[in-house]
Amino acid sequence: MKKEIQDMNEIKLTLSEYIQVVGIDEVANEIGASFSTVKAWRYYSRVPRVKQAKVLFQVSKGLLNWESIYGLSIDTNTDRAMRII
Repeated sequence: MKKEIQDMNEIKLTLSEYIQVVGIDEVANEIGASFSTVKAWRYYSRVPRVKQAKVLFQVSKGLLNWESIYGLSIDTNTDRAMRII
């Protein structure tokens, strides 16, 4: 059984960080979403639907996972992954 992630430091990249590195246009083109949708993900206004998240898992080649998009399962106070610095 896979070990449950307990700390944001265990996450390689959050979705916002991934979009920042790859670029809004590139992510939008890779998954077939609009620029404004991906920009909203980047700035925490919205989160991807589950189908979109599954595509993001594939195109990121493992850099993104459930926790890197939606946050830790133990943190029930949020619906997205945000790294507090």
